[in-house]
Amino acid sequence: MNRVVKYVINEGLPITFIVFYCVGLALYFIPFTHNLFVIITPYTLVLVSLAVFLHHKDWELKTMIILASIFIVSIIIEIIGVTTGKLFGEYEYGKGLGIKIADVPIIIGLNWVFLTYASNSIISKYTSKSTLIILGAALLMVLYDILLEKAAPLMDMWVFSKNEPPLNNYIVWFLLALLFNWVIQIFKINTNNRPARWLFFVQFVFFIILVILNNYIKK
Repeated sequence: MNRVVKYVINEGLPITFIVFYCVGLALYFIPFTHNLFVIITPYTLVLVSLAVFLHHKDWELKTMIILASIFIVSIIIEIIGVTTGKLFGEYEYGKGLGIKIADVPIIIGLNWVFLTYASNSIISKYTSKSTLIILGAALLMVLYDILLEKAAPLMDMWVFSKNEPPLNNYIVWFLLALLFNWVIQIFKINTNNRPARWLFFVQFVFFIILVILNNYIKK
């Protein structure tokens, strides 16, 4: 039993993510369980993020402060964005991300932390040059957001007033991604985390399948 648990926690975690999100797709597309999918989404995001960060190798005070700062700053920026409509465009959050503060789900801060950490981990695997890591990770986050914007309304996460996000949404995303990854690099936060890289790609594929199947079913 101990060997099984150790395998799942370490080598088996990527497979666990794949199975987990396959179940999520089933819950989404089965009418009887669709509402359950929306309800458990924020808890799912917390659970998988916890699994990832349990594999972080260097939990120093510096690391905790940096990640907490990204969480807080991203929440503040999202609140400004929702309130003014000037940063990302005019949009509002639905029920798919759980508890909110000033109309912004708390979990959105966790999402910014995870995406920054995971994208940094992915690019860092292929280069050690800070400039390339910062730029590459920021571009990867924007690519993720382009897909996420298609999936978010389907999952009752958020919706833009004009259905499609404006160009400044992606510009601000890119600038924030640059800032957060710059901070990660400046303070030399170790993001070498295999489960984080896997979860990023599993989520990416999950959104692709969800959007494609949803469009196919509508036809």
